[in-house]
This record gives sequence, structure tokens and C-alpha cells, in this order.
Amino acid sequence: MIIDIKVIGEYKAIHVAEDSEQGRHRVVYHPHQDISDKDEQIIAVANEHWTDEVKTAWQNKLNADKELAERFL
Repeated sequence: MIIDIKVIGEYKAIHVAEDSEQGRHRVVYHPHQDISDKDEQIIAVANEHWTDEVKTAWQNKLNADKELAERFL
């Protein structure tokens, strides 16, 4: 059962807290991830916040991070 959903940061990361029989579980989703099989609440939040602009900015950040990392390999 979802307890809390928060959208955090410039790239609109979706932080989800869920309770289960094993206890509290937290997961974070980013704009490049496929969430089509996730709870409807998560999909609705993503559809609201993950605009094309946000997705492009996130992808640009991932690409820049990859280029930076490759310089040190």
C-alpha cells in the first residue's frame, strides 16, 4: 500500500514509500524509467510532472554524467 509520494528536485524524481508485510519500502523513479507496470498513482504523478522538457533535461544530465565518467576510465 502506498503511504507517500513526493516529487523532488529539478528532474522531478518520484519518491514512493510503501508499507508491506515486510515493513516500509522506499523506491525512487526517474524520468528515463518505464513505469507502465507501476501503481496508477505513480503513473498519474509521472504524467503530471515528467514533461518532455523534464525528460530531455534528465537525459542530457545522464549523457553528461556518462561522458564525465568515461574520461576517468
